[in-house]
Amino acid sequence: MWHGAKLLTAMYEHACADPLVCDITVEDPSENFTRLRNFVDALKCSSLPSFQPEKLKDGFSKEMVKEAREKYKITAVQVRKIYELLRLRATDVSNADEYKKYRLEVKRRLNIPFQKEKKSLQKLEKFLQPQEYEAVLQSKSVDNQHEFSR
Repeated sequence: MWHGAKLLTAMYEHACADPLVCDITVEDPSENFTRLRNFVDALKCSSLPSFQPEKLKDGFSKEMVKEAREKYKITAVQVRKIYELLRLRATDVSNADEYKKYRLEVKRRLNIPFQKEKKSLQKLEKFLQPQEYEAVLQSKSVDNQHEFSR
């Protein structure tokens, strides 16, 4: 294991031993730190029962979050990242159906914020005057306007 991974693992062990620590977060991590953290978290979570390959193919579950939070104090967002990394590792990418199922699951997760925003704008459209609604749309980026017009 690399020195950085060993250091991060030691920091995790120290934080996990403290009963006052609820979860371990990192504010504004660099890309390199994010990769290191994902590597360390994936190693740790791969030993948990809910992260075994046969369970990963059943999809993301609350049990995964619960288990990783209790054992390693990992946030739910980070647990989801680790699930997707380990799920990809357990996916036979040469099997078109299996790989497509994985990709669609990731796509659905990535679409959630856009769907919420779309519903929010639809609600606004019902209650605002047309010129007020246009002003709201103008405040959105050009990319968002294109996305919501579908």
